Amino acid sequence: MTRSQNAVFVMPHDWAAMAQFLGPLVERIDPSAREPQLLVIASDADVAAAIAASAVRLIEGRDIGVAAATSVARATRLLRLRPAHILVGAPEAVLGLVRATAVKLSSVRMVCIAWADELLTSEASGALETIIAEVPKEASRTVVTSELNPAVEDLLERYARRARRVVAPAAVEATEPIPAQFVAVARDMRLTALRRVLDQLDPKSAVVFTRDEGSEHDVRDLLHALGYAGSEAPIHLAKVAPPGTDLVVLFDLPASREELREAASGAARAVALVQPRQVSSLRALSGGSISALALTETADRARERDARMRAELSAVLAEAHFGREMLALEPLLEAHDAIEVAAAALVLLERERALRAAAEQSSHAAPGSAAPRERSGPMTRLFVNVGARDGVRPGDIVGAIANQADVTSASVGRVDIRESHAIVEVATDVVDTVIDRVTGTSIKGRRAIARRDEERPPRERGERGEGGSRGPRDERRGPPRERGERSEGRPPRDREGRPPRAGGRGTPRERSEGGRGGARERGPRDYSPRDRGTRPAGRGPRRGDRE
Repeated sequence: MTRSQNAVFVMPHDWAAMAQFLGPLVERIDPSAREPQLLVIASDADVAAAIAASAVRLIEGRDIGVAAATSVARATRLLRLRPAHILVGAPEAVLGLVRATAVKLSSVRMVCIAWADELLTSEASGALETIIAEVPKEASRTVVTSELNPAVEDLLERYARRARRVVAPAAVEATEPIPAQFVAVARDMRLTALRRVLDQLDPKSAVVFTRDEGSEHDVRDLLHALGYAGSEAPIHLAKVAPPGTDLVVLFDLPASREELREAASGAARAVALVQPRQVSSLRALSGGSISALALTETADRARERDARMRAELSAVLAEAHFGREMLALEPLLEAHDAIEVAAAALVLLERERALRAAAEQSSHAAPGSAAPRERSGPMTRLFVNVGARDGVRPGDIVGAIANQADVTSASVGRVDIRESHAIVEVATDVVDTVIDRVTGTSIKGRRAIARRDEERPPRERGERGEGGSRGPRDERRGPPRERGERSEGRPPRDREGRPPRAGGRGTPRERSEGGRGGARERGPRDYSPRDRGTRPAGRGPRRGDRE
């Protein structure tokens, strides 16, 4: 790696061992060049924060800047003030920084993908390809993975050919497993899940493990609200569970296997509140000894919903009026079982119901737009680059925002679907979150880009804007003139707007009225001796006169 060679590290998701692959990369950084030199692409924001913290410990007082792009808006503002030598972030975050021109990847000399097997299971492969295409071809590639499966081998073939392989010692894999249960939940819903776990298990003593100051503050407030105040309460915050503790709840995922062992060794039972993408990391940290914990409250609601669905199907089956439907589905039975076909039809039904429920509030809105939802607070208009030509409906936009940004539908207002884009009203307090999480996702097969919709103010008629612009038409013309009034310096004109002829003959009306209306007098004209005949005074020779 010190010779700019490609390398692949096969090691478990033990974040404490990050120095093994980060050390050689940090040694190659030139502090005098204030530009991104090492780009680390992590699987998610939590992994990015842990890698950045490990890189800070490896700097050892050197003037090297490190930036963890856990938020695109924050990282954009920070990098514009002072560029960093080491940039760490998930593919979507790094791509957001590139699109915001906050960072240029042309100066990158080293790229590290950690952990590749976890990253490939997400929907970030498209963003990863875009980032790698922006990185110079001569930059070295380092890939970290917990296993060499076919997807990782394909990634190595494309991005890190002939990579030197480094396998971590097998002693790490031979350690005793740490049994744990998990509840898959969204990050912002962990407090609700914590309350449900405590209500369902009702432990006599429990410890809640946190790694973040914000998480510690939120958990302390929740425990105080539930009646557990102070460190002497049977349920409290701690980094290590004392021996004899009934339950330890991992509100944050530990950074290493040793940290997990210290937190859960003294408890009889361990439950982790993890995001779906973190399940594989928890499995690697615990040694594979994990199982899911079903919350009774959630399971009861799911069973009730399934019972209602089965009742509806039973009512339709009781009618037994099937004709075209059976003929349409019969060819599928050649390759699929009947229960699989029914399950696929049920998936389509539930998907359609979800979209219809999201668009129900658009009944009083204009066609192609969703009605604003009741919300007290300011709203911000967003521009989304998907529209009617992509087959997008208001329910698709609302569902994408609610699922990706973890916000309720009450935070989404009117959705106006145009031909090539959509204008969406979003609550101002969550607009940055919606932009960060929706940008880069797929809506109807198209990669979405969300940004604030900043419309130009309407211009008055006749206005041309700044820099040589003209004012309104009435101001250009000036005040209206009375009939018959002439402006200074402008020659008189006839009724048809033509100037008078040379020679001063006046208008036709003036000639017919004998010079009235301001026609000027003309004197007799001099004739040459050659003119024959006589002409009245003031008239020239007649056409056809001979010399």
